[in-house]
Amino acid sequence: MEKYIGVKLVEAEPMTQGEAADKGFYPRKITDRSAEGYHVHYTNNDYDSWSPKAVFEDSYRKLDGLVDTALGMVSPDYKERFKAEYKQLKVRFDRLTAMCEAWDEGTLKFKPTCPRKIYNRQLSAMKDYLLILEERAAIEGVELDK
Repeated sequence: MEKYIGVKLVEAEPMTQGEAADKGFYPRKITDRSAEGYHVHYTNNDYDSWSPKAVFEDSYRKLDGLVDTALGMVSPDYKERFKAEYKQLKVRFDRLTAMCEAWDEGTLKFKPTCPRKIYNRQLSAMKDYLLILEERAAIEGVELDK
């Protein structure tokens, strides 16, 4: 069998099994009204359900700049994949820049294992990559969120 990965966007909020049952999101027999979990709203088909906390937290990640590009990376539209690639690189570049600035200011909360010059080279390569993507976007008519 071939392997697949599923990507779906959901909205969720913490909710006990009992609360979910009271609202009609948990049609099965209630085993523990105080069990922690999440009310999950599936935006693609307007469906609501309840998921146990461990199951939900193992399956879903809160959108944070990188994770929210996942749908774009698997889009059949190359322009959407292009935008997601650019956004991922930009987020990583910005985070590494912030880390290096904190290092320079003496406020970094950990000790990096690589010498600073390695991070400088990485930032330089990332900056070049961003500029290349911006040039391509202009040529190919892809509007980027900068």
